[in-house]
Amino acid sequence: MRLIRFMTTTVDYGILLDDEIAPSSELEKVLGKKLPPTLDDLLKLPILDEVLSLGERTFQRTISVEEVRVLKPITEPPKIICLGVNYIEHVKEAGLEPPKEPVIFMKPRTALNGPYSDVIVPDDYVKEVDYEGEIAFILKRGGRKMDEKMAKESILGYLVFNDVTARDLQRRDGQWVRGKSIDGFAPIGPWIDVSVDFEDLVITTWVNGERRQHASSKQMIFKPWEIVQILSKGMTMEPGDITATGTPSGVGAFTDPPRLLNHGDIVEVEVQGVGRIKNRILYESKLTI
Repeated sequence: MRLIRFMTTTVDYGILLDDEIAPSSELEKVLGKKLPPTLDDLLKLPILDEVLSLGERTFQRTISVEEVRVLKPITEPPKIICLGVNYIEHVKEAGLEPPKEPVIFMKPRTALNGPYSDVIVPDDYVKEVDYEGEIAFILKRGGRKMDEKMAKESILGYLVFNDVTARDLQRRDGQWVRGKSIDGFAPIGPWIDVSVDFEDLVITTWVNGERRQHASSKQMIFKPWEIVQILSKGMTMEPGDITATGTPSGVGAFTDPPRLLNHGDIVEVEVQGVGRIKNRILYESKLTI
């Protein structure tokens, strides 16, 4: 089962079962209760558990996913937490030592982008753009000092994430935040999968149809619940927090020669069993008004 945010004539959300969406109005009829206006709001409320219990129901009115525009699942996450060097092979290609604790940075909400939207590169400011396909997860419960059981139970589901990166800014700064924080540099979606088994999720990234990255979640150094458990020692975790769990090997910056993204390139990231996002890279100076 998946939670989906979409547009027909208006923006709505619902649950996606196979290829059919039960919109929020249909969920309200089944539950006999009023739902909040947005999926962001739903994640903060106890009624979320009632919505998640509807996965086995048959609905009278559904909409084909082919008939809607699929949007980024949420728009106002409290935090977008990102991990660096969380796959052994990526650690090796970067010439680093495996981290003893998660290497953390943040992306702002303004970096969020839709699963099929264009990524607009301000190329008067940024010259070297790279892809980083990632598995992300989102929380349904928050707290501090979580044990392993609480951390596992806090995870709502999984999404596909592309941590688009300006390598030139990253190199100049010596840290990662500015180079990762350009508007639209975090395509995410296409929905929140709440039923997939994390233990062997396979992630693949293609650029213009050529496979560049391919790995399993088994190769991660820190698993999602371990990340939550460690971070919650000092950071309050909140419902709606998104965490991107790091990219596997194969990013463009570490090939020889580097293979960075050009105007018009198409980047696709798929997490098997979750979904696929597809984004076109457009350099701002090449756009016609």
